[in-house]
Amino acid sequence: MRVFWTAAALLGALLLQTALTQIAPGHARVLDPFLIVIVYCGLTGGEVHGMLAGAAGGWIQDIHFGGTVLGLAGLTKVLLGFGVGVASTRFHLVEAATRGLVVFLATAADAVIYLQLAAVFDVASYEVAPGRILLRAVVNAVVGVAAYELVERRGRFRLVGRRA
Repeated sequence: MRVFWTAAALLGALLLQTALTQIAPGHARVLDPFLIVIVYCGLTGGEVHGMLAGAAGGWIQDIHFGGTVLGLAGLTKVLLGFGVGVASTRFHLVEAATRGLVVFLATAADAVIYLQLAAVFDVASYEVAPGRILLRAVVNAVVGVAAYELVERRGRFRLVGRRA
């Protein structure tokens, strides 16, 4: 069942990112729905689930929105999913504030890791100003925490309905 919900969330992220690209192409890079899904998978499922979701989400992102070289977003998301998953098994990361901080830090790390991998592999990448990374991290954190709360509340309602 976890695989189904992860695939559905990644499909939703693909549809949302595609819609953002069509509606507001200049602002489409501000929100990263794939990162939000991957961080949630790492937080709730541990490092293996986060890493596998990162691989799938990164490859989808590379294929549909990537440049000339496939695999940079995939490798970046694998590393982030694994890192968040490891952190979630060692630290108590269930409150909204801590999850928001994790999404914020993961967004910043995503930009830094992507740019470093692009430099290592000598691939032309987009230039990102620190203010743009900060804006992206804040937007992802706010949207991510809201999405996580919706998912968690829906899960609680389902469990309450089963007990009755």
